[in-house]
Amino acid sequence: MKSTTAKFALGAALLLAALQTAQSQDIPDNLKGTGELVTTTGGGGAFDDARMKAWFAPFTRDTGIKVVVVPTTNAKLMASVKVGQPEADLTFVSGGEVPSWIDKGFVDKIDYSYFSQETLAGIPKQARSEYSFRSNTYSVVPTYSTKKYPQGSKHPENWVDIYDVAKFPGKRALPNCGNTLYGGLLEGALLGDGVPPEKLYPLDFDRAFAKLKQIAPHVGRWWGWDEGGLAPQSLIDGEADMGSAWNGRIVNLQKQGAPVALSWDQSLLQYDDWVIVKGSPNQVNAAKFLAYIARPEAQAAFAEAIPYGVVNKDAYKLLPKELAENLPGAPGIAEKQITQDYAWWSTARPDGHTNLDYAIERCQAVLAQ
Repeated sequence: MKSTTAKFALGAALLLAALQTAQSQDIPDNLKGTGELVTTTGGGGAFDDARMKAWFAPFTRDTGIKVVVVPTTNAKLMASVKVGQPEADLTFVSGGEVPSWIDKGFVDKIDYSYFSQETLAGIPKQARSEYSFRSNTYSVVPTYSTKKYPQGSKHPENWVDIYDVAKFPGKRALPNCGNTLYGGLLEGALLGDGVPPEKLYPLDFDRAFAKLKQIAPHVGRWWGWDEGGLAPQSLIDGEADMGSAWNGRIVNLQKQGAPVALSWDQSLLQYDDWVIVKGSPNQVNAAKFLAYIARPEAQAAFAEAIPYGVVNKDAYKLLPKELAENLPGAPGIAEKQITQDYAWWSTARPDGHTNLDYAIERCQAVLAQ
């Protein structure tokens, strides 16, 4: 196992180096420049490491524009925009938050003139809107410990199995109330209760919270948005035998030989978008950066650094077949997935609060009992 893992890691490192070398060739002059681009952290861990290796460092090397990464929160960034002193030029937010950022006037339009026509041809129109550009796709997946369920044994394969304590006894690792949206907490509960994917939305709150209350005694770890590493770690440490996690966390640990596995069946497809911050001083450099990372070479380098889905479909041609066929949203995987309905989550209720606001408040009340 260790030998195979080591060979995989070496092969991945060599491929990433080759992709980065390819990136440095034939960089259009219109993407080169001076000065800096200030962007934000992505929550730390493997995700930030991947962005640095695949995007930030190569962009600086190839264009001469320095990337400065600042630790800030969405709330702080919004506050800085309100006073006319934005802390960053470019940030990324969940696709579900983009409409709110636009409505509140926190973002400026993206100048797509820096993108080559060849690059744009490889990117679906829904991934490149007037005010946002798709960063990556990822998934909340059913996951389990291979110490508990060794290869060849019957193991949890979907949310129905994760929520079936009679068929699969043991502790679970599930998102906490603060991670209701990003962790797919209610979607997982409803699918676990037998709701067909095509009838998932609008979510039945009563049914979802009844299922959560039922599973709560069997949860060994509730993990938050900024604690994504705790989901797979709980499987390794024995706090949980199964549960949910982001696919990138699981796959990266698998490469290191960790006893964790995932299933794509009923996994929830999610995405983040880049937005250019309103009134920020380096918007030209921000547009150049987006045009740079939209290229298939940069997209492939990111997927190689962390197994999240690519935006440019031409990147699949540059990736190993095994990786290309196991990314969120990839052909063969997409058919098993359910795209999270961000528009429904951001819909306002009669009292003016969104469905997400209501869900978090009710979740906290239910799980506190």
